[in-house]
Amino acid sequence: MAHSSTAAHGTTNNFYGIPVVDDIFDASGWQLKSLSIIFLAIIFQPNAFRKTSIRSIAFWTAIIGVAFATPSTTLVPILSTIIHTRSSYPYIIVIPHSFIAAATYRSKHGNDVHYLQSLLLAFFLYGFGGSIVSDLFMGLPVTALAHARIIPCYLIGWSLVWFSPFDMLFQSYNNPSSSLHYFLQACEAVDSVTTPMGRISRSARELQNKTTAPIMAGLLAGFGGAGIRYAVGESTSIAALEAGFWKTISYSLLWWWLAVRNCQDGDYDFFAGSVKDDEERQLLQEINECESYSGSDLLRVIFVVAHTLWMILAGTGIVSGHPLVWLWREIILKVGLFFFKFFRIGPINNDDSEKHKHRKETVQSKKED
Repeated sequence: MAHSSTAAHGTTNNFYGIPVVDDIFDASGWQLKSLSIIFLAIIFQPNAFRKTSIRSIAFWTAIIGVAFATPSTTLVPILSTIIHTRSSYPYIIVIPHSFIAAATYRSKHGNDVHYLQSLLLAFFLYGFGGSIVSDLFMGLPVTALAHARIIPCYLIGWSLVWFSPFDMLFQSYNNPSSSLHYFLQACEAVDSVTTPMGRISRSARELQNKTTAPIMAGLLAGFGGAGIRYAVGESTSIAALEAGFWKTISYSLLWWWLAVRNCQDGDYDFFAGSVKDDEERQLLQEINECESYSGSDLLRVIFVVAHTLWMILAGTGIVSGHPLVWLWREIILKVGLFFFKFFRIGPINNDDSEKHKHRKETVQSKKED
């Protein structure tokens, strides 16, 4: 079976034969230079490319063509970033996430907001509120305030939003057709899906309850920030809050089943089926990173790539909504509602209660007349 190997220090050095590095900055110099050229091309994309859809398509076709033609320049760093989200917080993810948090707060509250207000509230409301809520409610140390990378990277991201030359980065990100906007949104999509996954694995490692605790930790990590924003009036859309809830609980349940429970049941593996002997069981335990409940690298790549591609397509308007949210709203909840109505479960589905309410309203209106 082709799989990723694990070195003595516990980091993966290949993914199905493709070499990966511990961090994007551990890549060779020529890879970093090539990535820098592509990144600069995305940032400083000439306005001519954005004037027509044909020119924009031509630009992105060229970028994708270069990516496929030189996989060691693009594929290796991308895979390395995705795989190592299970054990670290890559710079290429945390800095864009911090940038978007500060930019979102600035877009909502304007340029005249006090610097201290934007610095603190963007951090808690749009940056790391979800992970903080998850850690606090699960009784775990708050890594958002203790992690060696988060505070410095947040300060970098916040500074780039407010103090870039000619306000270039913020204005470019605010343009929904800019290449920088899509690049940062792709990084944000990776962060949004891997944060609940990380909290689920961490809770399974550190808490004895490996059933409901990991699921709740993942739900709070992905949904806690939106809940705080709604509670304090920063957001007023209950529909968006509901969509975030269903999406996060779906991902949390899936990751718990495939990563945590997959390690709890030693006689079965989701990808391999029934386990026949001790040697195969040990191999699958290693592939699934059962010591840390981090899930297999293949599973992680599938999760992250699928979510990121969907978010990019949603940003371009090619698709809308989210398939898991649609599944809950249009299938599961409607079937449940039909069941409740058919058996008249609950006061709102009881015909007698509705008739009584209608009669009461009629009598009251006659008295008022």
